[in-house]
Amino acid sequence: MAHYRSAFHTRFTLAKDLDNLGISAGDMVMVHAAMKRVGHPLNGPDELIDALRDALGFRRSEQQGFPMIRNSSQSDILKHTVRSDAEKARICAANNADLYQAIFRAHGLPDQRTSAFWSSDAIAPPYYSNMTTLDPDATEEQLIEIGRLTDRSGRRPGLKDGFSRLDLVNKGFQLLFSASWIWAEPHGIAARAPQGWARIRDAAALDRWEHSWKESGSQTDANVFTPALLSDPNIHIYGRLAGDGFDAGCIVNRSPEAVGISNIFSLTGTPQAFRDAISLANIAFSPDVPLVGYDSGAALHEMTRLGFRSVGKLRIWLSDDGS
Repeated sequence: MAHYRSAFHTRFTLAKDLDNLGISAGDMVMVHAAMKRVGHPLNGPDELIDALRDALGFRRSEQQGFPMIRNSSQSDILKHTVRSDAEKARICAANNADLYQAIFRAHGLPDQRTSAFWSSDAIAPPYYSNMTTLDPDATEEQLIEIGRLTDRSGRRPGLKDGFSRLDLVNKGFQLLFSASWIWAEPHGIAARAPQGWARIRDAAALDRWEHSWKESGSQTDANVFTPALLSDPNIHIYGRLAGDGFDAGCIVNRSPEAVGISNIFSLTGTPQAFRDAISLANIAFSPDVPLVGYDSGAALHEMTRLGFRSVGKLRIWLSDDGS
């Protein structure tokens, strides 16, 4: 197989390499692949698996699962846990709830979590909801919790429906926006730290970082990110240095099954911040777990271009009186 260390491999270039090896539709193939010998597939092992499917004549819409891949316990051998998009969406939602939990607890706010949802009775920090759903099939339990939160606070809570399963239009809510959970398989190869970026480690730097974050379009007078976050071992906040402040930034948070990327911003408006955020997320904790997040619009397009894939839909709801 051709190997170019200076560039990422795509599904299409890998499929062409496989064709050059003589692999064609209908062949039976057993694969034992060391990823470091393959190089740098753009979307990790999924890219190679998709290329193999293409070369062998499989359609992408066929049943998931790939019996031709044989796993090994050795660290440099292809490791790929086959998960459905529904499973991946659950992992994305759980990672996002972990971030919510960290943000609320850094503010000293109470919260609760079940297998069906995460929620808090407290007034939420700006841009955060009082509830996020964690199970697409637990809508009855989630509706009960929405009612409880409404009764307790005297107003309908903002909430994130992680699986677009709740129809709340007739319950006094309005849809704020829809977005997609995104997923990238691990490369298993640590990326290099992008130049000019630094981890935020003290309150003064965090204040300057948040000032830039607000300037990029997240306007609020409140402090959303408190210094307590900096002592959370599962949260890393990064900024790209520019003079005495920062002109780009992101937050990376670790969960048992994934590393999340969120709050990406750039005052210069360049897509390089997205690429740098991905590199930082890849090296922050472990290159051997998937990267996840959620985005919409231009940000979703950019993350998709950089190798992420949409694995599910989510919706953000607010009270129909705008509160």
